[in-house]
Amino acid sequence: TVKHLSLWFGIIMVLVVSVLAFAIMFSDFMNDRLFGNKRILFVGIMIVYAVYRSYRIYIQLKESKKDFE
Repeated sequence: TVKHLSLWFGIIMVLVVSVLAFAIMFSDFMNDRLFGNKRILFVGIMIVYAVYRSYRIYIQLKESKKDFE
C-alpha cells in the first residue's frame, strides 16, 4: 500500500542522508567544494533532517501498529 511505500522510502532516505553526512564529516569527500563552516553547517542540517525523518517514521509505525490492533 501507499503507507508501506512511504515508510520504506523514509527509511531509505534516513539511511542515505546519514551515510552521506558521516562520509562528508569523516572523509575528504567533497572537500574541494565544502570546507570550513559551510561543511559543518551542511553536515548539521543533514543530521537534523535524518533525526526528523526518523521521528516521523517512528510516529507512522506507532500509528500503524495502533490501527492494526
